[in-house]
Amino acid sequence: MSKAKRLKSIEVLEERRLLAFGYWPTFLNMDDVFTKYPWLDGGGNSVAVIDKGIDYYHPLMGGNEATNTIAPRIVNVFDYRDNDNTPFPTESEATDLSSAHGTGVAGLLIADPHTDTGGNSYKGILQDPDSKIYNLRIDRHNSQPTIKAALQWVLANYESKNITAVNLTDFVGAGSTPSYEPELQALKAAGVFIASPVANDWILQPNPRGPIGWPAASPYVFGIGGIKQDGTLRDQTQRGPELDVVGPAESVTLPYYIPSTNQHPLLSVGTGNSWATPHVVGLAVLLKQIDPTLTPDQIMQVIQDSGVQTPDPDPVSNPNGTVFYSRLDFLAAVNHVYATRDDIYDQGSGGSDDLGHAGVISLVNGTGSINNLKLFVGDTDYYKFDVAAVGDYKVSVGYGGASSFPAAQLLDSGGGILDTIKSDGVSRRLSPGTYYLKLQKSSTLDGTYSVNVAPDSPPAGLGAGAGTFNTIAYDSAGALHFAWFDQAAGKLKYAKRTDNTWSSVQIVDAAASTGNFMSMALDSTGKPGVAYYDEANTALKYAYHNGSSWGVQTVDADLTTGYYPSIKFAAPAKPVIAYYYKSSGDLRFAAYTGSSWAISTVDSRGDVGRYPSLALNPTTGRWGIAYEKTTTGDFRVAEQTKAGWAITVVDPTKFGGGFVSMAYSTAGRPSFSYYDAFNADLKYARYTGSKWVTQAVAAKNSQGLYTSLALDPASGGEPVIYYFNKTANAAMIARSEGGAWSFETAATGGGRGVVLALDADARETFTWLEDGTGRMRVSKWA
Repeated sequence: MSKAKRLKSIEVLEERRLLAFGYWPTFLNMDDVFTKYPWLDGGGNSVAVIDKGIDYYHPLMGGNEATNTIAPRIVNVFDYRDNDNTPFPTESEATDLSSAHGTGVAGLLIADPHTDTGGNSYKGILQDPDSKIYNLRIDRHNSQPTIKAALQWVLANYESKNITAVNLTDFVGAGSTPSYEPELQALKAAGVFIASPVANDWILQPNPRGPIGWPAASPYVFGIGGIKQDGTLRDQTQRGPELDVVGPAESVTLPYYIPSTNQHPLLSVGTGNSWATPHVVGLAVLLKQIDPTLTPDQIMQVIQDSGVQTPDPDPVSNPNGTVFYSRLDFLAAVNHVYATRDDIYDQGSGGSDDLGHAGVISLVNGTGSINNLKLFVGDTDYYKFDVAAVGDYKVSVGYGGASSFPAAQLLDSGGGILDTIKSDGVSRRLSPGTYYLKLQKSSTLDGTYSVNVAPDSPPAGLGAGAGTFNTIAYDSAGALHFAWFDQAAGKLKYAKRTDNTWSSVQIVDAAASTGNFMSMALDSTGKPGVAYYDEANTALKYAYHNGSSWGVQTVDADLTTGYYPSIKFAAPAKPVIAYYYKSSGDLRFAAYTGSSWAISTVDSRGDVGRYPSLALNPTTGRWGIAYEKTTTGDFRVAEQTKAGWAITVVDPTKFGGGFVSMAYSTAGRPSFSYYDAFNADLKYARYTGSKWVTQAVAAKNSQGLYTSLALDPASGGEPVIYYFNKTANAAMIARSEGGAWSFETAATGGGRGVVLALDADARETFTWLEDGTGRMRVSKWA
């Protein structure tokens, strides 16, 4: 191997000084890989350097001899020359001209970013801190046995150390098949890429144009030759069928160490085929990072197919001008792997890397999928599907490999994020239109994945046989709590959905015929409390989940009481309940003191108190209740004051109608939605600050039952009302936009029992009774 020289001048680089990177990184298009594919850094893949030792104190690799700091990415294995575990190039330059050889190899692979005296930038090909160099120093006086021992160590440790390549330099060579051939064969079979430089003696006497010898002649080793700075084949490079690829071998800037000077020069300029080899090894590791399934032969095929064809200029070895060798092109090789090794949707121009080139998931009856997909490091995969009719859909990514689950998102037609898709998928109610899936991962996904779209069915056991009484609420962690009355079983039931996974269904109260007329709220810690009617005992009951089990207590058992309860929490664990006392037709209010229930009457003049809806005024901290007075058919609001409850008749309709849903604005102004039975209309009432104003929101046919009101924070507190259109047998949405109402259909083929809840991002989830199945559906808009 040619001796490296101290860097004394860089005249050959003068014309390239204005470039960000030095000559060879630019010539090989390595700088473009650094720029366009910044995530390609080795990805934790490591290299075994079998050489004459590495200066592991070299400052350009993070070492410091003064503090005995070993370069953090160099792992010292063994020194077969000195028989110790400190493989340092201790022999002097006078004794061994190539004593610093391994330092240059390691520097080309992992050196920290640095500049030469002309301001040209360089850095090692592998920059991932987890991509290590395993340092094995051979004995120049006992070359073959010590190389064999080093390869045996690699063979025993390549898997645990994630060694995917070997940079092997045999300074002596073998006249016949080397003794370490079995180790070479085993390593290649295991997928380890092995490269070695061919000799620099093609034009030297007394044996000019001699054949390439071992180890480069081995079928298990790739022989690497050199080119000059003009891109032509270096005269000294041996030729023949064993020469697999050529790379930089003239004036290569690299970190080096010359023991005889007792110094650590930051940079030297080296000439010789030895310096082409780590370039090939480094590129092989980058390609392996992209696609870990690449075999050594496939890696070399990529490098050859993407390289620049370089003719052999020698008239003796290439008399007809038909012999060419491939020289390195980093960018072309990387592009080649991304373009040809990915799945069919990500091959060719554009791939599936953006919305405009998204792979198409064709839906038939709402169902479609694509399988056998790959996700390479740094790549982004897009897929799209078209929804023809509004409905509940389960969008999922199928993956069961060893890698962590890829980052996946559901996007709208403009690329806006609708939701994150986790391993259990995401269930969303989608309107007609185009939707996208976006997948990314910081490293190549192990194995393949699939993307799937299908109609979402109610989870097994959830809501089967349910009636129209139910409540949903989101806690601060984003979990959805759902309680409902199962008419078929006569039980109050509960389930919780975290991400997209429902808990098992729990029976809240095991007593017979309990749970009708129910209401649920969450305390400040996210624990649910449920108020409900016990039909067997004609009483109002309350159940609270303490985090592990339900506790049940009777709130009011005075004759027949507890219809239409509405529950909220006044303190972390102090619920309040508004409800209808049927025996005397009163509106009652129960507040938990911490040890007992304090019960009071809010309104008792006539038959009053059906369909109460309880809400807290955020400005006063006092309660308000909207309800119906059945005797006169009017709708009222009762608000707490220091002197008691102040009652206002808001809408003196003739027959009432019920289905009241109340809310306060952030300014403390109440409003409520309700059903006007006389006109069969959906109505809305709001307090302006000085008076109540009522309006018919939907007045055609019969609509407005089961109203559920929310003041949408995303629109400045504008009202959103979900309700049942009886004539159309559909769940509907009415939205106010500056006083004008717009309408859309939320669900068809049912809609009784509709209840609305907003998550932390003000996205709407609603429940509704599906007539065809008799089940409650839980639908969340994307």
